[in-house]
Amino acid sequence: MAVQESVTETVVFLLGKLGQAATTRFADALAPLGLRPRHCGVLELLAGGPVAQLDLSRSLGVTPSVIVDMLDELEALGAIRRIRDTADRRRQLIELTPEGRELGRQAAALARRADAELLGTLDAGQTATLREALGHLATAHGLPGSTRG
Repeated sequence: MAVQESVTETVVFLLGKLGQAATTRFADALAPLGLRPRHCGVLELLAGGPVAQLDLSRSLGVTPSVIVDMLDELEALGAIRRIRDTADRRRQLIELTPEGRELGRQAAALARRADAELLGTLDAGQTATLREALGHLATAHGLPGSTRG
C-alpha cells in the first residue's frame, strides 16, 4: 500500500493550524487585561530587571520600530516605564512597574489555563514529551524567547 502524500498530515501543517488556534484562544483570554500575546515576551524579559530597548528588540527578534509600538502599548497600560541609562544617556532602559509584574502573573496564569485546555486530551506523560520536544525544536531553530530545550 502506497503512502498517501497529504499536506494536512504533515507536522508543519498541523503545528501551523494548532498555533493559529492557540494564539486566538490566548489572545481572547488576554484581551480583558489589555494585553496581546506579543506583550507577554516583553513582560517575561523584563521580569529579571531593566533591559535596554534595543536589547529587547534583539531578544524578541523584532525590529526596533515594532518594539517601540509594543512598549508604547505597555506604557499606556502602566506596565512599564522608560528610564535613561545612567551609564549611557543615549540608551533607554525599560523596567516593569508593579502593575506590569501583576499583569505578567495574570498572563502566566491565563497561559497555563490555555495550555490545560489545549492539551486536555493528552495524559501527563504525553504533555511532558510534547513540551520537551517543542522546547528542543524552538531552541534548535533559535526562536526568540526559547530558553528551554
